[in-house]
Amino acid sequence: MTARKQLLLTPGPSAVPERVLEALKLPMIHHRTKDYQIVFERVNENLKKVFVTKEPVVTFASSGTGAMEASIVNLLSKGDKVIACFSGKFGERYRDIAQMHGLEVISIEKPNGQAIGAQEVGEALKKHPDAKAVLTTLLETSTGVLHPIEQVSKMTRQSQAILMVDAISGLTCDPLKMDEWGVDAVVCGSQKGLMLPPGLSFLAVGPRAQNMIETSTLPKYYFHLGAALKALKKNDTPYTPAVSLVRGLDAALEMISEEGLEAVWSRHQKIADWTRQKIKDAGLKIFSQAPSNALTVIEMPEKLKSGDVIQKMRDERSVIMADGQVELKGKIIRFAHMGDTAREACAQEGLAALADAMSSLGFSMTASSRIS
Repeated sequence: MTARKQLLLTPGPSAVPERVLEALKLPMIHHRTKDYQIVFERVNENLKKVFVTKEPVVTFASSGTGAMEASIVNLLSKGDKVIACFSGKFGERYRDIAQMHGLEVISIEKPNGQAIGAQEVGEALKKHPDAKAVLTTLLETSTGVLHPIEQVSKMTRQSQAILMVDAISGLTCDPLKMDEWGVDAVVCGSQKGLMLPPGLSFLAVGPRAQNMIETSTLPKYYFHLGAALKALKKNDTPYTPAVSLVRGLDAALEMISEEGLEAVWSRHQKIADWTRQKIKDAGLKIFSQAPSNALTVIEMPEKLKSGDVIQKMRDERSVIMADGQVELKGKIIRFAHMGDTAREACAQEGLAALADAMSSLGFSMTASSRIS
């Protein structure tokens, strides 16, 4: 019996396009050869385009959390004061990594579903002028919240603090212009908008961040940014790279380049706006008060558990969405439009599966068949 093909509408891992899968299947090559360096050189230049920067972007063989930790241990020192902004699970992770490495953390916390404003960051910086960094997320994947990074950056540029952004889920889905906005360090992972399997992470470092590498005293070995930047100048890595994933990344970045980054952002916005409007028309509530283009987070009506809806979609339609996390488990559904699934057909199929599942569980909603 042939398994039904799933439609993966989770906020990571996202679906991998056929063109990328073909690149992943290419025969293995040795990484200390010209053949690999040619691919890696092209990847490094195309990564700069999606980060919208002229600065170096380092690639690690790790999940995105690895690059988050790399940003902490390479740019900061034990006892440094940092301001951590969080309104969900992944903002908390950046804070927790900083605390684990002995940093003094000043927290700005908002309830789930709310974004942290630039004014709040500015006030914290005035109160703590000795802060070395502000840690925040572009997209808080646990709640669907998009933070106002451009405005936050205006605050950090007026201080000595660098701005470090976890863009693991938001990159290519929501606009982020690293150089133009003055963001100092940006982290990303492979399995979201970049349309790859998990296993690669990225750290882009601007001039102010690069100036802090030499003074950082936290221990590092595998995630040594100085060694990685030195190797990067020769289109190489200090340690064995994930060769097949890098070749898949090469294909994914070419797809983004061919479409154009602005068009990719626009496609995500169109699909997200349409989906959210249909959800509202059906009498459901959007959880996030500042929604990202990468996913729609839907509040469950009373007496209806998100896990039951998700299971029905999976079992009956092979459509996979994600539950809430921690205190939001059972209360929300995370319906992603990320990377290759930010398409009209995927949004329509996802909404139809959601409508069927909720209807069978006692909540009637209608699903339009076309995006206008």
